[in-house]
Amino acid sequence: MEIKLLPIFIFISQVLVDSTSGVQCIGLSADVVCECDGYGRCMKGTLEIDPWLQFALKTQREIQIDLAIDRMQIFDAHNAFNNRAYGVAYGANDTCQWPPPYDNVCLGWANHEFSIIDMLNMGVRAVEIDNWYCDGEMRVAHLGTRRAIGCGEFNVLFSDVIADIGQWMHEPGNENDFIRIYINEKYDQGYDAEVNGPLERYLGHDEILSPADLRDTYRGVYPTLRRMREDGKRVFVVSGDDTLHQGKYIHVGQCDGSGENAFTNYPQCGGKTETYCRRFRGDATHYVFGAIYDGPTASGAITDMSEMVKCRINLIATDMVTPQLMMTGVYTWAYGEPSIQLDEDSCVMLNHEDFRWYTSPDCDQSLSYACQSSTDPNDWLVSESTGPYDVTRDLCPIGYKFSLPHNGFRQQKLKEAMQESSVWLNFTPWLTGNFPVTEAPLTSPSGNSAYNFKPTWTSSLVVFLPAAVSLMV
Repeated sequence: MEIKLLPIFIFISQVLVDSTSGVQCIGLSADVVCECDGYGRCMKGTLEIDPWLQFALKTQREIQIDLAIDRMQIFDAHNAFNNRAYGVAYGANDTCQWPPPYDNVCLGWANHEFSIIDMLNMGVRAVEIDNWYCDGEMRVAHLGTRRAIGCGEFNVLFSDVIADIGQWMHEPGNENDFIRIYINEKYDQGYDAEVNGPLERYLGHDEILSPADLRDTYRGVYPTLRRMREDGKRVFVVSGDDTLHQGKYIHVGQCDGSGENAFTNYPQCGGKTETYCRRFRGDATHYVFGAIYDGPTASGAITDMSEMVKCRINLIATDMVTPQLMMTGVYTWAYGEPSIQLDEDSCVMLNHEDFRWYTSPDCDQSLSYACQSSTDPNDWLVSESTGPYDVTRDLCPIGYKFSLPHNGFRQQKLKEAMQESSVWLNFTPWLTGNFPVTEAPLTSPSGNSAYNFKPTWTSSLVVFLPAAVSLMV
């Protein structure tokens, strides 16, 4: 929905307010550990994040390697650029207190408290950017209009935002991570070099899945994450419409979007199906300019992602990404797990009480196996026979295989098949690097890709102790 209430007065009044000399954190920045700027907001890249959260979400990304990139579930940041870490033009002086409902007279210009780098560190892997050409440069601005009114020298350069993403991508430990960038340009402004140049310069020409790659290499079919890694592709850039800047790097958007208000919980899932790509967004903004625009009322507010995860919504586009919000997106490891050092002989169970993953100290205990249909990846049952953890045993019935749920929807289906007892999950491939193809990929892998995964995955294996101390292997 196009917002008609352009907060010009609010924008100008923010620019004229100087930051204070204090460094006391306020608002959401006071709820975390970080270094705050003069406005009391966390400075870029300083947010401390629980390593358990990072590991749990990494697990959920890694086990989707055989899903095409338009089928994956990705945590998305709606208007990611519009964050208070970028200063007063992006809400550093906001007064609305998250979560809503808000005081009607408060100011809520920002969509986010924390920087893009911090959101990526929290587990976000899709970011939305509104680019505007103004004051002689391509910049980023949240205007809610088709004219660049209110965009000027105080707005951050588009190239600086892309540079932040590129900086994060090329930091040690992030080499294999996939990022989706949504360029929400309101109309074709031209200035193709101002868009394509930063994408190439900071993200890398060879690392971007280009429209030419999709056409020539993948025959028009979106590749799996496994295949993209084999080919060294890590970035997928899409447009909100057909503004493609000559189609060098930007694809036409392929995912239907709606406000959070249109989402319905499992099993309706807002109309989501296996092949229907869906994006649901929240809106944290709140303007007072002649009338009141309240984003949480107009579009909805996502304060808990668990139902959308259960529904395998492809893009959960939240505002106000926080560590607490990202924790609601975890469906795999129980907090503090894995509590036993992971190695190639580790065994993992799905607990029948809280339906979370646990490492077991006794791999010889007799449990049923989680069994996935070989023809329908969403069809699950548990084996009638029980036994110790052994990937060489064949306890699943004919037509089923010992497996693990690759997304929240499949875990829900497995949960519905369980009968008051925990079950073994086949996590061994992600510990050994011996990856089976979990379902028929939409493109054929060019070879055995185990070497692409094991080195980076095992370097991240940790044991989480009760005192939240992590030991890196």
